[in-house]
Amino acid sequence: MEGRPALAVADPDEWRSTSRPIADPELRAGLEDVLDRAASLTRLDVGQDGRSSDPTLDVDRLRAVLDRVHRSVVEALRDEAPGGPSHPRLLDLLLDARALDDRVVAVVEADRGAAFDRVREAMAALRDAATVDQMLARAPVAASRLGFDRAFVSAIERSCFIPQACFIQGDPEWAAAVVQAGKERPRRLDQTLAETEIVRRRAPIRVLDVQRDPRVHREIAEVSMSRSYVAAPVVVRGQVVGFLHADYFAQRRLVSALDRDMLWMFSEAFGQAFEGVALAARMSTLRQVVKQAAATTDGTVAWAVDGELPLTAEASAPAVDAPGAPPAAGPRVAAISGGPEIDELLTRREREVLRLMAAGETNGGIADRLVISHGTAKTHVKHILRKLRASNRAEAVSRYLQIEHRRAHADG
Repeated sequence: MEGRPALAVADPDEWRSTSRPIADPELRAGLEDVLDRAASLTRLDVGQDGRSSDPTLDVDRLRAVLDRVHRSVVEALRDEAPGGPSHPRLLDLLLDARALDDRVVAVVEADRGAAFDRVREAMAALRDAATVDQMLARAPVAASRLGFDRAFVSAIERSCFIPQACFIQGDPEWAAAVVQAGKERPRRLDQTLAETEIVRRRAPIRVLDVQRDPRVHREIAEVSMSRSYVAAPVVVRGQVVGFLHADYFAQRRLVSALDRDMLWMFSEAFGQAFEGVALAARMSTLRQVVKQAAATTDGTVAWAVDGELPLTAEASAPAVDAPGAPPAAGPRVAAISGGPEIDELLTRREREVLRLMAAGETNGGIADRLVISHGTAKTHVKHILRKLRASNRAEAVSRYLQIEHRRAHADG
């Protein structure tokens, strides 16, 4: 990452706003006229802010200047009695300032329409994503199609936000470093963190001075060297489950209000698409479990009807790998069938983990639900598979469902 610190200490004046610059000469002339009249009729000291000669004048600054004019005119009208000599001119100035603002709003709305088109194009990058992992990996890349050169997606885990995937144009190593910084030092979502406002209001934020703002994730800010960023919530089933962050570091541009709203549009669409993919993945897992359960049941029936009947106690339960027994299932199910057997076979915590596996939880989901580490959850799953002699999670869940079914019928 040599050379990057030089970018971090660059002169702030070299950074440009992404808000649309005012190029229309009529708008600039109209603003100049409004400012001159405000200076003569009110106590507003406009200086050079918003003057037509300013090459950096953009939509955000123009609207801010017009807001100041509006407030100064309203104050002047309060101070002057109705019918005073300046009253008519103040009213005319107020109307002209509002008309000028309406024209700027029309420009903003046109930009929003173009932004919506960019969101649709960005979502096209996710169209063929078939798994949750693919959705997470592609989300930052898709967000870059909105015009950003950097983006990352985070998940909320145990009240902390933790980066999952990052995209930096032309620098995958730097992207990996940003993710690593967030994972090594997760920040809790509390009142000291700007992203907490996203969860509370379910709305996006814009941070304009990242390196000096105490509310940012300091480790990510230092590694990314971001100057300003926008962040938006990823909402699934009515809950904020993560965030999308983006900025214009390589372009040396500061984020605008439109950037914030554009990322919000994208995050809303991404959340809906993510929910669909996640549900499809769960349904696929459920189908595998049901299929495995059906296959096991068919094998057990075949063994009971057609299997050998040795003159031993094994006549009622097949021996391991007995001919005709359901493949790797009949003897194992018999070994743990009924209620007390599985209670003795597995520990209380392992039974909790198995129930969560049956509910479709991943190792990460199990860890979050039971407030244990991911490594501990993975170890519990391995022990369960070994004790149930199951080759995979689906097989273990299938046997658990059979056991619970038998238990329910026995209790009935």
